[in-house]
Amino acid sequence: MDLKELLAEFKKTADELKAMIDKQAEEIKAHGETSAKTAKSIDELDKRIVELNNEIIELQKAGQRPFYGGEPVKSIGQQFIESEQYKAMVQRGVPYCDPVQVKTLASDPAPLTSDPASAGALVVPYRYPEVIAAPDRPMTLRQLLATSTTTSNAIEYVVEVGFQNSATVVPETQDKPQSELSFTLKTESVKTIAHWIPASRQILFDAPQLRGYVDQRLIYGLNLAEEQEILYGAGDGAGGANLQGIMTHTAIQNYTWSQGQPGDTKIDAIRRAITLARVAEYPVTGIVLHPKDWEDIELAKGSDGRYIWVSVTEGGQSRLWRVPVVDTTAIQEDECLLGAFRMGAMLWDREQTTIRVAEQHEDFFVKNMVAILAEERIALTIFRPEAFVAVEFDQAPQQS
Repeated sequence: MDLKELLAEFKKTADELKAMIDKQAEEIKAHGETSAKTAKSIDELDKRIVELNNEIIELQKAGQRPFYGGEPVKSIGQQFIESEQYKAMVQRGVPYCDPVQVKTLASDPAPLTSDPASAGALVVPYRYPEVIAAPDRPMTLRQLLATSTTTSNAIEYVVEVGFQNSATVVPETQDKPQSELSFTLKTESVKTIAHWIPASRQILFDAPQLRGYVDQRLIYGLNLAEEQEILYGAGDGAGGANLQGIMTHTAIQNYTWSQGQPGDTKIDAIRRAITLARVAEYPVTGIVLHPKDWEDIELAKGSDGRYIWVSVTEGGQSRLWRVPVVDTTAIQEDECLLGAFRMGAMLWDREQTTIRVAEQHEDFFVKNMVAILAEERIALTIFRPEAFVAVEFDQAPQQS
């Protein structure tokens, strides 16, 4: 099945599941228990929902993420040190090289080991003492979004802003009513994310150590900034330098915990927010939570002291209400974002990560230092802001 057919079956199965859950509630109310047939149907529909969701994700990966599948993708640092530009720099013995454009990774860079093919020793003792870096944060937001490439500096897209449906039953000989559609053209410009780090001249000719520098510090820093922009970018209103983030988009849906029913937990708040997206006809494909809020959900207990929600990890993927959960410190505590990520937005790579090396910076030449620069140019288009719901865990609902 293609994506359209999968989404249609997902909606049909979700509707059937809702109907069976309603039937189960009626049976419990009338007889104190549900029938084995109803319970079996709910279990089968629930499994089918999970299967369809996985098929949708795999189809998106195959169609829009060219770096999934096939041969293992090399880390960005490894691509750099294996490039012709780097080899030419080493051969000439000069502390600079031409720009090297490398492929963006689908996941975090390959882990560093003591193997000679990896980063090797972090630092040569006589240069400076060993550095103990802070733990890296797993990067996950890019994996939620559909991605594509562009050769332009801006992305234009047409948005339907009005639909007057005049369809009705009419006699065969009568003039047919005309419906109205109105559109608007929107544009998102490509933005640049970049930074550089100083390094000793000697590191350029120590390939394993240079790879570690590029993978661990430069690319990690770019990824941190990218995730911040995807969620909280201020848009063109902030001088035109920022992406329009999803959480800061004025047209996404919003839900606050306090507007729920008395007794609602954070679990209930997320379920009610999922309904907002589903009513807008968007199947939710991801929930982004801060680790502390995810902890509150997993440790929530009822008045009997038992856990309310027992999360069963399937294939290493945590789920809540059958939806994959991403717990990350990229999102602020007491906030949550959920929605149909691949339908609602797309991340565009105009210029995938580029590495440059030069010594022409201040007094670097006389200090045997070089600057290693990494940058990328990307755009984020939020096609359907109503596909996203921002949840605020302000306070538990109070009795009226």
